[in-house]
Amino acid sequence: MPQPTISDADERYLEEIAKDCERVLGAGIEVEPLELETNGDVVLHLRYRLGEIAWASDGRGPDLLAAHSDLRQRLVEDRLALGFQALVFGEGLRVGGS
Repeated sequence: MPQPTISDADERYLEEIAKDCERVLGAGIEVEPLELETNGDVVLHLRYRLGEIAWASDGRGPDLLAAHSDLRQRLVEDRLALGFQALVFGEGLRVGGS
């Protein structure tokens, strides 16, 4: 998906959001590049994996700050679910997130 045109400040903030996402998800999680969509609301898409388990989370809001906050909350919840899936079903299960 093509990236929307954004300001330099927003570009730097997106870089910080990506780093924050990696910190929230923790060690052992492979994070793909953060995707931004702006069709009315701002939507941040993040895909990541733990071994063979692939997961994705989205954050939405009227602006970048709100979308980041929503994504961060979803990452905390999804990280718990992802870890549980890996423990219960092993790393061979492929599942999706929010």
